[in-house]
Amino acid sequence: MTIMITAVLTTRNRAHLLPAVLAGLEAQTIAPQRYEIVAIDDGSIDDTPGVLAQWSSRLPLRVQRQKHAGLANAKNLGVLMARGPVVVFLDDDDVASPSLLAAHLAAHIRHPERPVAVLGHTRLSSAVESRPVMRHVTRVGCQLFSYGWMQPGQWLKHTEFWGGRSSCKRSLLVNHGLFRPEFSFGCEDIELGWRLARHGLQVVYEPKAQATMIRSLSFDEFCARSYRQGRSQYLFSQMHPQPDVRDYCEIDAAMANWPRQRMDYAARLRWTRQMDRIAIVRSEAGLPDHPVFQKALDEAYREAFALSRAKGVHDMSIEWRTRRTTPFEGGFRSLPEWGLPAESPASQA
Repeated sequence: MTIMITAVLTTRNRAHLLPAVLAGLEAQTIAPQRYEIVAIDDGSIDDTPGVLAQWSSRLPLRVQRQKHAGLANAKNLGVLMARGPVVVFLDDDDVASPSLLAAHLAAHIRHPERPVAVLGHTRLSSAVESRPVMRHVTRVGCQLFSYGWMQPGQWLKHTEFWGGRSSCKRSLLVNHGLFRPEFSFGCEDIELGWRLARHGLQVVYEPKAQATMIRSLSFDEFCARSYRQGRSQYLFSQMHPQPDVRDYCEIDAAMANWPRQRMDYAARLRWTRQMDRIAIVRSEAGLPDHPVFQKALDEAYREAFALSRAKGVHDMSIEWRTRRTTPFEGGFRSLPEWGLPAESPASQA
């Protein structure tokens, strides 16, 4: 039988999560002969290679290992290796529902036009959903993702071409562009969507293509993630200096806010971290939300993450002007100064 869809699974140092992720792919309702999994190991230093090897006999799985080169490079390698006409991108902390691949494929059969991409739905596991910061970034601030305003079958813009939960025709990528390797994290999907929109890209929402996120981010991890996002937003704005990109990336607001608030940044992080710990204790004790505290916590989260992004934008703007070399060289060297966790080789935010 002909392979109809390829699941590109990019992973780094998630050996502890991969068994659940791969079990979800093993349970797919689509015939095993109709799909394949291409797993790209982005230079893991844990037992990721061993876990993938153990599952190779149970799944239509091909594995390719590369030196650590970032998410965009890993996705591109997966696209080039794919044999199916439809490619769906999966994150290594999301467990696919049994109908995920079938739902993506069915949506593409309904919309055979090449420029159509399909956005699936990601929910949080109950354990992840109970964490206060995860509730905020998916329901209130929506800094991670949010589906509350979407309707099944709704047509969306390229800004909803979300890399870990979208699918598209392989030919669209091969003929009109892959992910830009300059992005090690953040904006690689939206920037590609922006370029593909020039070739007619439309995104349709298909909630039946559902996955469950099983990894929670801490407050500090989301601050670090926001910082990296800010760096990528500035890079995106320099690649495409059009007003709509600059507005989407919120460059002007970040450049205006950071100089005024940089001296308060570390104190804001400490204060929000304390509030986050209180919220965790209350949640674990089963205490009901206190409206006044909840409002203050959400505002503190919002400001901390916005300032972390603004710092990323500011730092990247200086590097862009003074060095004009590899944009992400040096990683998190400046983060410990502000009380944020430095990136370790075994981490992936």
